[in-house]
Amino acid sequence: MARTKSVTVQQINLTGFRSIAAYMTDMSEWLSDAGERETVFDEMRDDGRVESLVQNRKKKVLQMTGSFTETKNKTVNEACENVLTFNVFYALNNIMLNAVPYGIAACEVLWKFSQGWYVPAGFVPIPRTALSFPQHSEHGFYTPVITQQNLVLDDERKFLIHRNDDGELSQWGRPVLRSAYVFWKFKQLGVEFWAKAAQIVGVPSILALFEAKNENDAKTRAKNLTDILSEWQSGSSGAFGNVKDIKVVSSQINDFDTLIKTCNTEIAYALTGQSLATNEGQYGTRAQGDVHSEVYDETIKGDAYLLQKTDQKLVNAFVELNFPGEVAPQYDIDSTDFASWEIVRDAIDRGIPVSLKALYNKVHLPQPVDEKDSFVKAQPSFGFADTGSAGKDDFFQNRQ
Repeated sequence: MARTKSVTVQQINLTGFRSIAAYMTDMSEWLSDAGERETVFDEMRDDGRVESLVQNRKKKVLQMTGSFTETKNKTVNEACENVLTFNVFYALNNIMLNAVPYGIAACEVLWKFSQGWYVPAGFVPIPRTALSFPQHSEHGFYTPVITQQNLVLDDERKFLIHRNDDGELSQWGRPVLRSAYVFWKFKQLGVEFWAKAAQIVGVPSILALFEAKNENDAKTRAKNLTDILSEWQSGSSGAFGNVKDIKVVSSQINDFDTLIKTCNTEIAYALTGQSLATNEGQYGTRAQGDVHSEVYDETIKGDAYLLQKTDQKLVNAFVELNFPGEVAPQYDIDSTDFASWEIVRDAIDRGIPVSLKALYNKVHLPQPVDEKDSFVKAQPSFGFADTGSAGKDDFFQNRQ
């Protein structure tokens, strides 16, 4: 019991996280150049376009199912299948995929001992700003520390770290929000400019045309008329002597939609690797839409590939705690394309063996509870004599 006692004790104290200052990170130089703080990432997610794309990218991965490659130990295999369910990985991965926008995500695994098993009972997310990587740390280059508690997150049974890594071997991963920052900022400044411009051009200018004897007389009369016109309220009227005409000059601002669409398109490229599949598919050809969708699919597969390596750490911890010395099954997130129903149906019609389990899991066919609950297509009758009228048009029949 001594070897596992520590894993059932929550170690992270969340009460002080809100008061933690943003610690200097590898992003500090970029943030300084941009005149921003780390909170800019949260501000970016307040943008509806940014947030929708981030959530879309996360949800596409979260919807993928996983499976275990069985080991020789049947008991270990069954335990992993029964305990480490889709819902468990969904809860974990929903936290870990925050590494996509922020570069790195971390959590504490809350284990409990129940009915003879150590099982994951929950996951506590650790804010990015609570982490640091002390220089010359004896715990390793990639091992983060909870700065306020001086708690080293080196126990993979308790702490899981996930990075959105593009191969640069960064301690902090690669936040995709950084790539979208320029056009997000330009969009914010553009909206601010248009709001101010709308206030200015929303009130039309009034010109009074008059004649004057000389330049000094013109200046005097122009000043007097300007003072009077500036005091007018909406719906006011007045009469002026020696004024030939009064004209209302209206202004307008153009290309606001162009600015927003351009910024949204570039933001989509930064966050998803394409634009048509999530932004303006109606304006492109079907071929363009297919190409962009394929690019996005490859991005999602990359997210899933990185994620399953982190998920495997949870599997390893579960087996280590419950079956010391046993080999853990390999966990894989199935990100491969599945054949369409038309292809599956044609394969069945041609006598090609097809996995019934895969049909229920992949195509999401409703699995019968028992034999009475199953419906099968009625077999066609090739002898039309004495068939009777009953059941001739039945497409489905209940198999008894």
